[in-house]
Amino acid sequence: MPRPCLLVKGPQGREWSQQEYPLNVTPVAQAPAPAFLSSASENPGQFNSLATVPTEIQSDGQMKRVKLWENCITGLHQQFNNVCEVRDALRKYSIAQGFTVKFKKNDSMRVSAKCSVDGCPWRIFASRLSTTHLFRIKRLNEIHTCGNGTSTDSHPRASKKVVEGIVKEKLRDSPNVKPKEIANQIQQEFGIELRYSQVRRWMEAATEEIQGSYKEAYNQLPWLREKIVETNPGSVVSLNTREDQSFHRLFIAFHASLHGFQSGCRPLLFLDTMSLQSKYQSELLTAAAVDGNYGIFPVAFGVVDVVNDDNWHWFLVQLKSALPTFQAITFVADRQMGLKQSISVIFENSYHAYCLRYLSEELKRDLKGPCIHEIIGAIIGHLYDAAYAPTRDAFGKCIESIRSISPEAYDWIWQSDPGNWANSYFLGARYNHITSGIAESFYSWLAELTALPIIKIIETIRHKLMELIYTRKVESDQWVTRLTPSLEDKLQKEILNTQSLQVTVSDGNTFKVHDIRSAFNDNDVENRCLGL
Repeated sequence: MPRPCLLVKGPQGREWSQQEYPLNVTPVAQAPAPAFLSSASENPGQFNSLATVPTEIQSDGQMKRVKLWENCITGLHQQFNNVCEVRDALRKYSIAQGFTVKFKKNDSMRVSAKCSVDGCPWRIFASRLSTTHLFRIKRLNEIHTCGNGTSTDSHPRASKKVVEGIVKEKLRDSPNVKPKEIANQIQQEFGIELRYSQVRRWMEAATEEIQGSYKEAYNQLPWLREKIVETNPGSVVSLNTREDQSFHRLFIAFHASLHGFQSGCRPLLFLDTMSLQSKYQSELLTAAAVDGNYGIFPVAFGVVDVVNDDNWHWFLVQLKSALPTFQAITFVADRQMGLKQSISVIFENSYHAYCLRYLSEELKRDLKGPCIHEIIGAIIGHLYDAAYAPTRDAFGKCIESIRSISPEAYDWIWQSDPGNWANSYFLGARYNHITSGIAESFYSWLAELTALPIIKIIETIRHKLMELIYTRKVESDQWVTRLTPSLEDKLQKEILNTQSLQVTVSDGNTFKVHDIRSAFNDNDVENRCLGL
């Protein structure tokens, strides 16, 4: 699929102004989406015009039901409980009467429609009664001069336009609905059987009409970059195109995220990727931290056309420019993403901790043998124990347990750079965080969305980030302890656990801790502290 090209101009080749399309990224309250993302149906002057291809209703039972739809519209002053009932009645009525409807207005306050044949006087207008959700037909001209509207066909037909309109309304009411679900609903409600490919194609067209053009959304990125920097000083936005001016990659770090990371988070960043639902191929790169209450704290994100070493290197360069800090940072990420060299070059004196979840998946793929599925669970369990082991002796015992199960797994683990994932060998500080998927809790909802234009994806992420920061602020205002609630709880548990411990020897930084519940449970703790 060809990549969309980027232009500097907006729709109709003109520049945008902040007054026309306000954008506020300050994390205080949610700003409205830019006007160019508004639904086309909200434009009073815009008709929905598509070719008419009839779909026959063949089943006798369905045909009898359709005949009942002739009374869905009974006349002037007819009342409905809500706008959805108006749309539903109008769809069914047009199918039963054998004509196609075009909507002039179709929103939460009013529904205005006409016969699709030019010059035909059939019209209907319904609007919401003030202070209620009730709708009433205010104007109705029931006369057709086009020959439609008096169908006596034994097989009533639904035009392509009518069915597309039904699909569009269902998509508007439930943006995350699946094509199969819509096909089943239309079959049950209207007796019309549709192919999956039909519904999916119409859903894509309806989504583009509701959300905006996918291709045009890329043209709006230069404007969005300027507005983010203008309205949020301190934010960093970088946009790259290829030689043919097609989209290549985008980096965004809002000032609130950068300031929050530097002021209130440990020097620990989790790097991960996820595929985006999009008409064009695109991947999301994320850098996230944890706040003082162990909550996810997004720091930066990027959209790229493909996940590879070059795009990750570029992403880290942008992240470095956005974080002017000389403090060593520990990055938790998949070792297969080609980040090891980039991290060491771009962030000097920093560390790369391998994500143990990805390491486990890699181990599962590499191990061979007819009975490997029976023992892989035990191997992975010992692998996690080895990662958490506080000393190298404890690490060695865990690895020996693996060798007794599978010498192949034992050799694989020693070749997997334990210094990048085992606590006892790792030189940096990762505070017992051994996987990089922490950002999934924040970005997982993206996978549930239908395909969105890139500008809408960025806006949605921005809204979620604003909501997250605002919610955290409201919650933190209610805290009554000096520590955050999660750390206060952890501290109290540690106090209880240490009641049976006694320090019997203290020499410099070396302590001998004795557990009074077991005469043989002595531990030497050297150059370590019990950190929260």
